[in-house]
Amino acid sequence: MKRIIFLLVFVSLTSGLFAQFRSLKKRNHTVNKVLKKISASDNFKTAGFAFYAIDMNTGETIAELNPNMALKPASTLKLLSTATALELLGPEFQFETILEYSGVIDKKTHFLQGNLFIRGGGDPSLGSKYFDLTKDKQFLTDWALAIKELGIDSISGRIIADARTYSWDIVPPTWSWINMGNYYGAGPCGLCIYDNYYSVYFNTGHIIGDTAEIVKVVPHIPGLKFDNTITADSISYDDAYIYGAPYSAIRYARGQLPIDKSSFLVKGSIPDPAFIAAIQLDSILKVNHINIQKQPSTIRILAQENEKDNKKRKPFYSTLSPQLYEIIAQTNIHSINLFAEHCLIEAGIKLGAKAETTPAIDSLVSYWKINGMDTQGLSLFDGSGLSQYNAITPHQLVYLLSYMKTKSEHFDIFYKSFAIAGKTGTIKNMFINTSAEGKLRAKSGTLTRVKAYSGYVTSKSGREIAFSMVANNFSGKSQEASAQLEELMVALAELNN
Repeated sequence: MKRIIFLLVFVSLTSGLFAQFRSLKKRNHTVNKVLKKISASDNFKTAGFAFYAIDMNTGETIAELNPNMALKPASTLKLLSTATALELLGPEFQFETILEYSGVIDKKTHFLQGNLFIRGGGDPSLGSKYFDLTKDKQFLTDWALAIKELGIDSISGRIIADARTYSWDIVPPTWSWINMGNYYGAGPCGLCIYDNYYSVYFNTGHIIGDTAEIVKVVPHIPGLKFDNTITADSISYDDAYIYGAPYSAIRYARGQLPIDKSSFLVKGSIPDPAFIAAIQLDSILKVNHINIQKQPSTIRILAQENEKDNKKRKPFYSTLSPQLYEIIAQTNIHSINLFAEHCLIEAGIKLGAKAETTPAIDSLVSYWKINGMDTQGLSLFDGSGLSQYNAITPHQLVYLLSYMKTKSEHFDIFYKSFAIAGKTGTIKNMFINTSAEGKLRAKSGTLTRVKAYSGYVTSKSGREIAFSMVANNFSGKSQEASAQLEELMVALAELNN
Protein backbone atom coordinates (compact mmCIF):
# COMPACT_ATOMS: atom_id res chain seq x y z
CA MET A 1 0.00 0.00 0.00
CA LYS A 2 2.81 2.38 0.95
CA ARG A 3 4.53 1.58 -2.33
CA ILE A 4 1.39 2.44 -4.30
CA ILE A 5 1.03 5.77 -2.48
CA PHE A 6 4.69 6.53 -3.12
CA LEU A 7 4.27 5.82 -6.83
CA LEU A 8 1.19 8.04 -7.03
CA VAL A 9 2.99 10.92 -5.32
CA PHE A 10 6.04 10.40 -7.55
CA VAL A 11 3.91 10.48 -10.70
CA SER A 12 2.12 13.61 -9.49
CA LEU A 13 5.35 15.44 -8.73
CA THR A 14 7.10 14.47 -11.95
CA SER A 15 4.27 14.80 -14.47
CA GLY A 16 4.69 18.56 -14.65
CA LEU A 17 8.44 18.17 -14.99
CA PHE A 18 8.11 15.68 -17.83
CA ALA A 19 5.63 18.01 -19.56
CA GLN A 20 8.39 20.60 -19.81
CA PHE A 21 10.51 18.27 -21.93
CA ARG A 22 8.02 16.38 -24.07
CA SER A 23 7.03 17.33 -27.61
CA LEU A 24 3.63 18.69 -28.42
CA LYS A 25 1.71 15.72 -29.76
CA LYS A 26 -1.43 17.67 -30.46
CA ARG A 27 -1.05 20.67 -32.75
CA ASN A 28 -4.75 21.45 -32.79
CA HIS A 29 -4.56 22.60 -29.19
CA THR A 30 -6.43 25.49 -27.57
CA VAL A 31 -3.76 28.10 -28.23
CA ASN A 32 -3.79 27.48 -31.98
CA LYS A 33 -7.58 27.46 -32.02
CA VAL A 34 -7.79 30.84 -30.28
CA LEU A 35 -4.98 32.22 -32.45
CA LYS A 36 -6.84 31.18 -35.59
CA LYS A 37 -10.09 32.70 -34.31
CA ILE A 38 -8.49 36.04 -33.49
CA SER A 39 -6.60 36.34 -36.77
CA ALA A 40 -9.85 35.66 -38.69
CA SER A 41 -11.93 38.15 -36.68
CA ASP A 42 -13.29 41.38 -38.14
CA ASN A 43 -11.24 43.46 -35.69
CA PHE A 44 -8.01 41.96 -36.99
CA LYS A 45 -8.94 41.86 -40.68
CA THR A 46 -6.96 45.06 -41.34
CA ALA A 47 -4.31 44.44 -38.71
CA GLY A 48 -0.69 43.54 -38.78
CA PHE A 49 -0.82 40.76 -36.21
CA ALA A 50 2.07 38.59 -35.04
CA PHE A 51 2.43 36.01 -32.29
CA TYR A 52 5.13 33.69 -31.01
CA ALA A 53 5.31 31.39 -27.98
CA ILE A 54 7.92 28.80 -27.08
CA ASP A 55 8.63 26.24 -24.40
CA MET A 56 11.80 27.72 -22.89
CA ASN A 57 13.13 24.37 -21.68
CA THR A 58 12.94 22.61 -25.03
CA GLY A 59 12.96 25.57 -27.42
CA GLU A 60 9.92 24.05 -29.11
CA THR A 61 7.40 26.38 -30.69
CA ILE A 62 4.04 26.27 -28.93
CA ALA A 63 2.27 28.41 -31.52
CA GLU A 64 3.17 31.11 -34.01
CA LEU A 65 1.73 33.51 -36.52
CA ASN A 66 3.98 35.85 -38.51
CA PRO A 67 6.69 35.64 -35.78
CA ASN A 68 9.18 37.58 -37.90
CA MET A 69 6.82 40.43 -38.77
CA ALA A 70 8.31 43.73 -37.52
CA LEU A 71 5.61 45.83 -35.85
CA LYS A 72 5.28 48.76 -33.45
CA PRO A 73 5.70 47.21 -29.99
CA ALA A 74 4.56 50.19 -27.89
CA SER A 75 5.69 49.80 -24.28
CA THR A 76 6.76 46.17 -24.58
CA LEU A 77 9.97 47.70 -25.95
CA LYS A 78 10.79 48.67 -22.35
CA LEU A 79 11.75 45.03 -21.79
CA LEU A 80 14.68 45.43 -24.18
CA SER A 81 15.92 48.64 -22.52
CA THR A 82 15.57 47.38 -18.96
CA ALA A 83 17.08 43.97 -19.69
CA THR A 84 20.08 45.59 -21.36
CA ALA A 85 20.63 47.99 -18.47
CA LEU A 86 20.32 45.15 -15.97
CA GLU A 87 22.83 42.99 -17.84
CA LEU A 88 25.39 45.77 -18.33
CA LEU A 89 25.09 47.80 -15.14
CA GLY A 90 23.98 45.20 -12.62
CA PRO A 91 21.03 45.37 -10.23
CA GLU A 92 22.88 47.40 -7.59
CA PHE A 93 23.85 50.26 -9.90
CA GLN A 94 22.90 53.73 -8.61
CA PHE A 95 22.74 57.11 -10.29
CA GLU A 96 24.49 59.95 -8.45
CA THR A 97 23.68 63.67 -8.21
CA ILE A 98 26.50 65.83 -6.82
CA LEU A 99 26.47 69.27 -5.17
CA GLU A 100 29.51 71.45 -5.83
CA TYR A 101 30.63 75.02 -5.27
CA SER A 102 33.06 77.30 -7.01
CA GLY A 103 35.07 80.12 -5.43
CA VAL A 104 35.90 80.59 -1.78
CA ILE A 105 33.93 80.37 1.48
CA ASP A 106 34.83 83.04 4.02
CA LYS A 107 34.66 81.16 7.33
CA LYS A 108 34.22 84.36 9.36
CA THR A 109 31.43 85.95 7.34
CA HIS A 110 29.93 82.64 6.07
CA PHE A 111 29.96 84.17 2.59
CA LEU A 112 30.50 82.09 -0.56
CA GLN A 113 32.19 84.17 -3.19
CA GLY A 114 31.10 81.97 -6.07
CA ASN A 115 28.27 79.70 -7.25
CA LEU A 116 26.54 76.53 -6.10
CA PHE A 117 26.14 73.77 -8.68
CA ILE A 118 23.83 70.76 -8.99
CA ARG A 119 25.68 68.32 -11.23
CA GLY A 120 23.21 65.81 -12.60
CA GLY A 121 24.21 62.20 -13.08
CA GLY A 122 21.22 61.05 -15.12
CA ASP A 123 19.11 60.05 -12.10
CA PRO A 124 15.49 59.80 -13.31
CA SER A 125 14.22 59.23 -9.76
CA LEU A 126 15.23 62.48 -8.04
CA GLY A 127 12.11 63.58 -6.16
CA SER A 128 10.11 60.78 -7.80
CA LYS A 129 6.75 59.77 -6.38
CA TYR A 130 7.48 56.10 -7.07
CA PHE A 131 9.93 55.46 -4.21
CA ASP A 132 9.77 56.08 -0.47
CA LEU A 133 13.43 57.08 -0.66
CA THR A 134 12.79 59.90 -3.14
CA LYS A 135 9.33 61.35 -2.53
CA ASP A 136 8.27 64.25 -0.27
CA LYS A 137 11.18 66.49 -1.33
CA GLN A 138 13.48 65.01 1.31
CA PHE A 139 16.43 65.46 -1.04
CA LEU A 140 15.97 69.25 -0.91
CA THR A 141 16.01 69.24 2.89
CA ASP A 142 19.17 67.14 2.80
CA TRP A 143 20.79 69.53 0.34
CA ALA A 144 19.94 72.60 2.41
CA LEU A 145 21.41 70.95 5.52
CA ALA A 146 24.60 70.01 3.67
CA ILE A 147 25.01 73.60 2.47
CA LYS A 148 24.46 74.95 5.98
CA GLU A 149 27.06 72.53 7.32
CA LEU A 150 29.58 74.12 4.93
CA GLY A 151 29.09 77.29 6.93
CA ILE A 152 27.34 79.24 4.17
CA ASP A 153 24.61 81.79 4.84
CA SER A 154 25.16 84.05 1.84
CA ILE A 155 26.13 83.47 -1.81
CA SER A 156 27.45 86.07 -4.24
CA GLY A 157 26.48 84.04 -7.28
CA ARG A 158 23.58 81.73 -8.01
CA ILE A 159 22.34 78.14 -8.06
CA ILE A 160 23.38 76.58 -11.37
CA ALA A 161 22.03 73.25 -12.64
CA ASP A 162 24.42 71.26 -14.80
CA ALA A 163 22.70 68.57 -16.92
CA ARG A 164 25.53 68.03 -19.38
CA THR A 165 26.00 64.37 -18.49
CA TYR A 166 23.26 63.73 -21.11
CA SER A 167 22.51 65.53 -24.34
CA TRP A 168 20.52 68.76 -24.12
CA ASP A 169 18.13 67.25 -26.68
CA ILE A 170 15.76 65.98 -24.00
CA VAL A 171 13.15 64.46 -26.31
CA PRO A 172 13.96 61.55 -28.65
CA PRO A 173 13.84 62.90 -32.22
CA THR A 174 10.78 60.93 -33.41
CA TRP A 175 8.42 61.58 -30.51
CA SER A 176 5.24 63.17 -31.78
CA TRP A 177 3.77 66.59 -30.98
CA ILE A 178 0.75 64.95 -29.35
CA ASN A 179 2.97 63.16 -26.82
CA MET A 180 5.91 65.33 -25.88
CA GLY A 181 3.99 67.97 -23.91
CA ASN A 182 2.12 65.45 -21.76
CA TYR A 183 3.49 63.83 -18.60
CA TYR A 184 4.20 60.52 -20.36
CA GLY A 185 6.23 62.47 -22.92
CA ALA A 186 8.80 63.60 -20.34
CA GLY A 187 12.13 62.87 -21.98
CA PRO A 188 15.57 61.91 -20.64
CA CYS A 189 17.58 64.67 -19.00
CA GLY A 190 20.93 64.72 -17.24
CA LEU A 191 19.23 66.34 -14.25
CA CYS A 192 15.64 65.28 -13.64
CA ILE A 193 13.20 66.28 -10.92
CA TYR A 194 9.73 65.12 -9.83
CA ASP A 195 9.49 62.57 -12.67
CA ASN A 196 9.89 65.55 -15.03
CA TYR A 197 6.22 66.53 -14.92
CA TYR A 198 4.11 69.31 -13.43
CA SER A 199 0.46 69.27 -12.41
CA VAL A 200 -2.16 71.73 -13.68
CA TYR A 201 -5.40 72.04 -11.70
CA PHE A 202 -8.55 73.10 -13.56
CA ASN A 203 -11.90 74.47 -12.40
CA THR A 204 -14.34 73.30 -15.07
CA GLY A 205 -17.39 75.24 -13.92
CA HIS A 206 -21.06 74.39 -14.27
CA ILE A 207 -21.80 75.02 -17.95
CA ILE A 208 -20.99 72.61 -20.77
CA GLY A 209 -18.80 74.30 -23.37
CA ASP A 210 -17.30 76.89 -21.02
CA THR A 211 -13.51 77.16 -20.93
CA ALA A 212 -11.96 75.47 -17.91
CA GLU A 213 -10.07 77.83 -15.63
CA ILE A 214 -6.49 77.09 -14.61
CA VAL A 215 -6.34 77.28 -10.81
CA LYS A 216 -2.66 76.51 -10.12
CA VAL A 217 0.47 74.81 -11.46
CA VAL A 218 2.69 72.64 -9.22
CA PRO A 219 5.63 73.03 -9.07
CA HIS A 220 5.69 76.68 -10.04
CA ILE A 221 7.42 77.18 -13.38
CA PRO A 222 8.44 80.83 -13.93
CA GLY A 223 7.32 82.24 -17.26
CA LEU A 224 5.14 79.27 -18.22
CA LYS A 225 2.14 80.46 -20.26
CA PHE A 226 -0.91 78.52 -21.39
CA ASP A 227 -2.95 78.93 -24.54
CA ASN A 228 -5.93 77.20 -22.99
CA THR A 229 -9.09 76.16 -24.86
CA ILE A 230 -10.04 73.16 -22.69
CA THR A 231 -13.80 73.07 -22.20
CA ALA A 232 -16.20 71.45 -19.74
CA ASP A 233 -18.14 68.49 -21.10
CA SER A 234 -20.50 65.73 -19.95
CA ILE A 235 -17.73 63.14 -19.70
CA SER A 236 -16.28 61.36 -16.68
CA TYR A 237 -12.67 61.07 -17.80
CA ASP A 238 -9.65 63.17 -18.74
CA ASP A 239 -9.76 64.01 -22.46
CA ALA A 240 -7.31 66.90 -22.29
CA TYR A 241 -3.87 67.20 -23.86
CA ILE A 242 -1.00 69.59 -23.30
CA TYR A 243 1.20 70.41 -26.27
CA GLY A 244 4.60 72.06 -26.11
CA ALA A 245 8.24 71.68 -27.04
CA PRO A 246 11.26 71.25 -24.74
CA TYR A 247 12.55 74.52 -23.26
CA SER A 248 9.53 76.41 -24.59
CA ALA A 249 7.49 78.53 -22.14
CA ILE A 250 4.32 78.23 -24.24
CA ARG A 251 1.95 75.31 -23.59
CA TYR A 252 -1.20 74.62 -25.58
CA ALA A 253 -4.00 73.05 -23.54
CA ARG A 254 -6.68 71.39 -25.66
CA GLY A 255 -9.60 68.99 -25.24
CA GLN A 256 -12.38 68.42 -22.71
CA LEU A 257 -12.69 67.73 -18.98
CA PRO A 258 -15.64 66.63 -16.81
CA ILE A 259 -18.05 69.36 -15.79
CA ASP A 260 -18.42 70.51 -12.15
CA LYS A 261 -14.84 69.81 -11.08
CA SER A 262 -13.16 72.39 -8.85
CA SER A 263 -9.62 70.99 -8.98
CA PHE A 264 -9.23 68.51 -11.83
CA LEU A 265 -5.64 67.39 -12.31
CA VAL A 266 -3.89 67.23 -15.70
CA LYS A 267 -0.16 66.55 -15.96
CA GLY A 268 2.35 67.97 -18.43
CA SER A 269 6.07 67.45 -19.05
CA ILE A 270 8.39 70.02 -17.50
CA PRO A 271 9.98 72.08 -20.33
CA ASP A 272 13.38 72.30 -18.61
CA PRO A 273 13.80 69.92 -15.63
CA ALA A 274 17.31 71.11 -14.77
CA PHE A 275 16.10 74.71 -14.47
CA ILE A 276 13.31 73.63 -12.12
CA ALA A 277 15.84 71.74 -9.98
CA ALA A 278 17.86 74.96 -9.63
CA ILE A 279 14.73 76.93 -8.76
CA GLN A 280 13.64 74.39 -6.16
CA LEU A 281 17.02 74.45 -4.39
CA ASP A 282 17.12 78.25 -4.57
CA SER A 283 13.68 78.42 -2.93
CA ILE A 284 14.44 76.10 -0.02
CA LEU A 285 17.73 77.88 0.71
CA LYS A 286 15.92 81.20 0.92
CA VAL A 287 13.37 79.62 3.27
CA ASN A 288 16.38 78.60 5.38
CA HIS A 289 17.58 82.23 5.41
CA ILE A 290 20.47 81.77 3.02
CA ASN A 291 20.81 84.88 0.88
CA ILE A 292 21.52 84.30 -2.83
CA GLN A 293 22.31 87.40 -4.84
CA LYS A 294 21.61 86.15 -8.39
CA GLN A 295 18.72 84.25 -9.93
CA PRO A 296 18.96 80.46 -10.43
CA SER A 297 19.94 79.21 -13.87
CA THR A 298 21.46 76.33 -15.82
CA ILE A 299 24.69 75.75 -17.71
CA ARG A 300 22.65 75.64 -20.94
CA ILE A 301 20.97 79.01 -20.33
CA LEU A 302 24.16 80.69 -19.19
CA ALA A 303 25.98 79.40 -22.28
CA GLN A 304 23.35 81.10 -24.42
CA GLU A 305 24.02 84.32 -22.47
CA ASN A 306 27.81 83.90 -22.78
CA GLU A 307 28.20 83.68 -19.01
CA LYS A 308 30.68 81.14 -17.66
CA ASP A 309 32.17 80.10 -14.36
CA ASN A 310 35.50 78.45 -15.13
CA LYS A 311 36.64 78.24 -11.52
CA LYS A 312 37.46 74.83 -10.15
CA ARG A 313 34.47 73.20 -8.51
CA LYS A 314 34.61 71.44 -5.17
CA PRO A 315 32.14 68.58 -4.61
CA PHE A 316 30.74 68.36 -1.08
CA TYR A 317 27.58 66.22 -1.11
CA SER A 318 26.01 63.52 -3.22
CA THR A 319 22.56 61.95 -3.51
CA LEU A 320 22.25 58.36 -4.69
CA SER A 321 19.21 56.96 -6.49
CA PRO A 322 17.42 53.77 -5.53
CA GLN A 323 19.22 50.73 -6.90
CA LEU A 324 18.66 49.89 -10.54
CA TYR A 325 16.57 46.79 -9.84
CA GLU A 326 14.05 49.00 -8.00
CA ILE A 327 13.93 51.47 -10.89
CA ILE A 328 13.47 48.66 -13.41
CA ALA A 329 10.61 47.19 -11.38
CA GLN A 330 8.75 50.50 -11.47
CA THR A 331 9.60 50.95 -15.16
CA ASN A 332 8.00 47.69 -16.27
CA ILE A 333 5.16 47.33 -13.77
CA HIS A 334 3.91 50.91 -14.20
CA SER A 335 5.28 51.51 -17.72
CA ILE A 336 7.26 54.69 -16.99
CA ASN A 337 8.68 56.09 -20.22
CA LEU A 338 11.17 58.39 -18.52
CA PHE A 339 12.83 55.57 -16.58
CA ALA A 340 13.07 53.41 -19.70
CA GLU A 341 14.79 56.18 -21.66
CA HIS A 342 17.36 56.56 -18.89
CA CYS A 343 17.96 52.79 -18.87
CA LEU A 344 18.64 52.97 -22.60
CA ILE A 345 21.05 55.91 -22.40
CA GLU A 346 22.92 54.59 -19.38
CA ALA A 347 23.33 51.20 -21.07
CA GLY A 348 24.62 53.04 -24.14
CA ILE A 349 27.18 54.89 -22.03
CA LYS A 350 28.37 51.58 -20.61
CA LEU A 351 28.85 50.34 -24.17
CA GLY A 352 30.89 53.43 -25.05
CA ALA A 353 28.18 55.43 -26.85
CA LYS A 354 27.44 59.13 -26.51
CA ALA A 355 24.86 59.92 -23.86
CA GLU A 356 21.93 60.44 -26.20
CA THR A 357 19.16 58.38 -27.73
CA THR A 358 20.36 57.46 -31.23
CA PRO A 359 23.93 56.35 -30.39
CA ALA A 360 22.60 54.44 -27.38
CA ILE A 361 20.14 52.57 -29.63
CA ASP A 362 22.86 51.66 -32.11
CA SER A 363 25.01 50.22 -29.33
CA LEU A 364 22.06 48.31 -27.82
CA VAL A 365 21.21 46.64 -31.14
CA SER A 366 24.86 45.69 -31.65
CA TYR A 367 24.99 44.25 -28.15
CA TRP A 368 22.05 41.93 -28.74
CA LYS A 369 23.29 40.91 -32.17
CA ILE A 370 26.58 39.85 -30.58
CA ASN A 371 24.55 37.92 -28.00
CA GLY A 372 22.77 35.85 -30.62
CA MET A 373 19.65 37.81 -31.50
CA ASP A 374 18.63 37.92 -35.17
CA THR A 375 18.26 41.70 -35.48
CA GLN A 376 16.93 41.78 -39.03
CA GLY A 377 13.95 44.14 -39.10
CA LEU A 378 14.74 45.56 -35.66
CA SER A 379 14.43 49.33 -36.02
CA LEU A 380 14.44 51.41 -32.85
CA PHE A 381 14.01 55.12 -32.18
CA ASP A 382 13.66 55.29 -28.41
CA GLY A 383 13.88 53.13 -25.32
CA SER A 384 10.29 53.26 -24.09
CA GLY A 385 8.18 52.44 -27.15
CA LEU A 386 6.51 55.86 -27.36
CA SER A 387 7.90 56.51 -30.85
CA GLN A 388 5.59 55.54 -33.70
CA TYR A 389 8.63 54.53 -35.76
CA ASN A 390 9.81 51.59 -33.66
CA ALA A 391 9.65 48.10 -35.15
CA ILE A 392 10.45 44.75 -33.53
CA THR A 393 9.30 41.17 -34.09
CA PRO A 394 7.70 38.78 -31.58
CA HIS A 395 10.55 36.39 -32.36
CA GLN A 396 13.08 38.99 -31.17
CA LEU A 397 11.12 39.73 -28.00
CA VAL A 398 10.78 36.03 -27.20
CA TYR A 399 14.50 35.59 -27.82
CA LEU A 400 15.10 38.31 -25.23
CA LEU A 401 12.74 36.67 -22.74
CA SER A 402 14.30 33.25 -23.26
CA TYR A 403 17.84 34.64 -23.04
CA MET A 404 17.07 36.30 -19.71
CA LYS A 405 15.57 33.05 -18.40
CA THR A 406 18.28 30.66 -19.58
CA LYS A 407 21.48 32.74 -19.67
CA SER A 408 21.18 35.75 -17.37
CA GLU A 409 22.18 35.64 -13.72
CA HIS A 410 19.66 38.43 -13.14
CA PHE A 411 16.56 36.57 -14.31
CA ASP A 412 14.76 36.61 -10.96
CA ILE A 413 15.04 40.39 -10.77
CA PHE A 414 13.91 40.79 -14.37
CA TYR A 415 10.98 38.41 -13.86
CA LYS A 416 9.79 40.27 -10.77
CA SER A 417 9.68 43.52 -12.77
CA PHE A 418 6.72 42.22 -14.80
CA ALA A 419 3.14 43.03 -13.83
CA ILE A 420 1.19 40.08 -12.42
CA ALA A 421 -2.05 39.08 -14.14
CA GLY A 422 -5.05 40.35 -12.21
CA LYS A 423 -2.86 41.70 -9.41
CA THR A 424 -0.47 44.53 -10.28
CA GLY A 425 0.49 47.23 -12.75
CA THR A 426 -0.96 47.63 -16.21
CA ILE A 427 -2.63 44.19 -16.21
CA LYS A 428 -4.16 44.51 -12.76
CA ASN A 429 -7.70 44.59 -14.12
CA MET A 430 -7.24 41.76 -16.60
CA PHE A 431 -7.45 37.95 -16.21
CA ILE A 432 -9.82 38.11 -13.24
CA ASN A 433 -11.18 34.63 -12.38
CA THR A 434 -9.17 32.91 -15.11
CA SER A 435 -6.42 30.31 -14.91
CA ALA A 436 -3.90 33.04 -15.77
CA GLU A 437 -4.73 35.19 -12.74
CA GLY A 438 -1.72 35.43 -10.47
CA LYS A 439 0.29 33.06 -12.67
CA LEU A 440 1.04 34.99 -15.83
CA ARG A 441 3.48 37.91 -15.87
CA ALA A 442 3.53 40.34 -18.76
CA LYS A 443 4.53 43.75 -20.02
CA SER A 444 1.74 45.46 -21.89
CA GLY A 445 2.00 48.05 -24.65
CA THR A 446 -0.59 50.51 -25.90
CA LEU A 447 -0.53 53.24 -28.53
CA THR A 448 -3.23 54.45 -30.88
CA ARG A 449 -4.33 51.28 -32.74
CA VAL A 450 -1.51 49.29 -31.14
CA LYS A 451 -1.82 46.54 -28.53
CA ALA A 452 1.03 44.30 -27.43
CA TYR A 453 1.88 41.87 -24.64
CA SER A 454 5.07 39.97 -23.89
CA GLY A 455 5.90 37.82 -20.91
CA TYR A 456 6.00 34.49 -19.15
CA VAL A 457 3.45 31.89 -18.08
CA THR A 458 3.57 28.33 -16.78
CA SER A 459 0.88 26.21 -18.43
CA LYS A 460 -1.36 23.68 -16.69
CA SER A 461 0.89 20.92 -17.98
CA GLY A 462 3.93 22.60 -16.44
CA ARG A 463 5.48 24.10 -19.56
CA GLU A 464 7.46 27.30 -18.94
CA ILE A 465 6.41 29.51 -21.82
CA ALA A 466 7.78 32.79 -23.16
CA PHE A 467 5.38 34.64 -25.44
CA SER A 468 4.96 37.85 -27.40
CA MET A 469 2.03 39.22 -29.37
CA VAL A 470 1.71 42.49 -31.24
CA ALA A 471 -1.27 43.94 -33.10
CA ASN A 472 -1.08 47.11 -35.20
CA ASN A 473 -3.90 48.90 -37.02
CA PHE A 474 -6.78 46.74 -35.85
CA SER A 475 -10.27 47.98 -36.70
CA GLY A 476 -12.17 47.80 -33.42
CA LYS A 477 -11.79 49.60 -30.14
CA SER A 478 -8.63 49.22 -28.11
CA GLN A 479 -10.56 47.46 -25.33
CA GLU A 480 -11.87 44.88 -27.81
CA ALA A 481 -8.39 44.10 -29.13
CA SER A 482 -7.11 43.82 -25.57
CA ALA A 483 -9.88 41.37 -24.67
CA GLN A 484 -9.05 39.16 -27.65
CA LEU A 485 -5.35 39.09 -26.81
CA GLU A 486 -6.24 38.37 -23.19
CA GLU A 487 -8.11 35.27 -24.39
CA LEU A 488 -4.97 34.14 -26.19
CA MET A 489 -2.85 34.54 -23.06
CA VAL A 490 -5.42 32.62 -21.00
CA ALA A 491 -5.20 29.81 -23.59
CA LEU A 492 -1.44 29.65 -22.96
CA ALA A 493 -2.07 29.30 -19.24
CA GLU A 494 -4.61 26.53 -19.89
CA LEU A 495 -2.44 24.51 -22.26
CA ASN A 496 -2.49 20.97 -20.93
CA ASN A 497 -0.27 18.99 -23.27
